[in-house]
Amino acid sequence: MMFAPRGLGNRWAMLIGGDLVCVVAAVYAAIALTDRPGFAIADTYGAGQVAATMAALHLGLIYYQDLYTIDRPRTDAWIAAATISATVKLALVLGAIVMIVPALAVGRIFLGAYLTIAGAMLIGWRFAANSIFFTRFNIGVMALGFSESAPALIEEIGRCGHLGYRFLGIATFAGGGAEIAMPAGPARIAAARAARIADLSPRNGVNAIVVLDGVTEPAAVRAIVQCRVHGTAVFDFESFYERVAGKLPVQFIRDSWLVFAPGFTGTQWRRTLKRVIDIAVAAAIAAVAWPIAIVTALAIKLESPGPVFYSQERVGLDGAVFRVLKFRSMRADAERATGAVWAQSNDPRVTRVGRIIRRARIDELPQLYNVIRGDMSIVGPRPERPEIVARLETEIPHYQYRHLVRPGLTGWAQVCFPYGATVEEAREKLCYDLYYIKNWSILFDLQIILQTTKVVIFGRGSR
Repeated sequence: MMFAPRGLGNRWAMLIGGDLVCVVAAVYAAIALTDRPGFAIADTYGAGQVAATMAALHLGLIYYQDLYTIDRPRTDAWIAAATISATVKLALVLGAIVMIVPALAVGRIFLGAYLTIAGAMLIGWRFAANSIFFTRFNIGVMALGFSESAPALIEEIGRCGHLGYRFLGIATFAGGGAEIAMPAGPARIAAARAARIADLSPRNGVNAIVVLDGVTEPAAVRAIVQCRVHGTAVFDFESFYERVAGKLPVQFIRDSWLVFAPGFTGTQWRRTLKRVIDIAVAAAIAAVAWPIAIVTALAIKLESPGPVFYSQERVGLDGAVFRVLKFRSMRADAERATGAVWAQSNDPRVTRVGRIIRRARIDELPQLYNVIRGDMSIVGPRPERPEIVARLETEIPHYQYRHLVRPGLTGWAQVCFPYGATVEEAREKLCYDLYYIKNWSILFDLQIILQTTKVVIFGRGSR
């Protein structure tokens, strides 16, 4: 994922800010060292234009090098290699630009100085950031109470260990005191000194308390409030899981939490703005992609008998059924014997042209028509077939909430999770879909669109 979940957004923003400072500083340092390089810098504004251009190109390549992906551990060796790779690609991109528009040449001496300085500064900054933000910056987490959600909490904290999260143990309220059940191994830290819930504070290594059971005893409530006053963050399980994982724990969500939790905000102007953006983006993509669509249609027609387009019923906004339009990527009789089923890896029903257009997501270009019609959005949960929806709504809790928004060409689940072809995988994708619906914003949509370009370029998750 590109952005961190909400609880890690500050660290993600620090990476962007630090990279930007390094790139801009490298531009001005290169200008100073090369003493008016081989391009026109009439004044400070001209230098600023060069810095802005370099920043946009370099940070874009850093993004595509996965250097803003912080949901997995990164070694210093990997960081150095990825940073050097992004810097070398910048040189190649600038070379290609100059071949097309020679007037944009910045001069070899300036470019060499910039690449050397920027590469060194970025590597040094990223080493420091990796050490400070993702190694030494520890967040001690204590669970309060015990429920069936406890294993999921422990597993998710363990998965985020490289981000500084540490599970300290489980405390249960008993007669005004805290009974601390510590895990084995190095997790036995300062929290063991706590004799009462009120002692679960940062000075004892506890930065966050996750309440797994409802708290009703007045003494327990007072103790938890005291923890908050002393600087310990307090969460319910659902909110903490969402904050760390970037998805909702569907199997544990209470209906009351869905009603009262922040988010799920939908005002008329927000819906109107999203619709305007959908139409504008769909029209822009169609204007650029029509030659690809014509070539695709010819290839499909020449390879196998049958129509170029494939129309299929899908479930959309508020459960309404509409017909989605796609380029045909399977044999014309693909579902004659099986009926409605999920696509599988290396599906034998897919044609040779179909494999190519599926990998590049070209088969979905006709869905721009569905976006302009209002059946779909650019970003949203992927629409499913009515037969599959009817089954999943009986097997997966809260599945019907996917239909509170328009389905999308791409979505949070699509960029975070591979193609789902089982009930269990559909449940996992729902965790991401509900997170998107709850936390939707224009910036979030932009994040997903940017991440989708990476998915398309590298062919991740296609079947």
